[in-house]
Amino acid sequence: MSTIANFPLRLPADLKEAAARQASDSGVSINQFIATALAARVGATAEAERYFAARSKRAQAGQARLVLARAGKGKPPRKGDVPAES
Repeated sequence: MSTIANFPLRLPADLKEAAARQASDSGVSINQFIATALAARVGATAEAERYFAARSKRAQAGQARLVLARAGKGKPPRKGDVPAES
């Protein structure tokens, strides 16, 4: 079981009010609401780190340059394309 830590948190008043309102609408305390939101963000960041670490292990040096060198060859610019600046 995890230990619970106290942490003073300063929030802009309007953000605290919005969080309190959403917590109330969800039937949870503002502490539980903030802890759940923080856990979701931490989990998403950790998952992104794992994903990109795994992808980078499969990468082949120089392969991206080959792909980029082929990109757009033989295809005229589309409406709205911006020419590269020199």
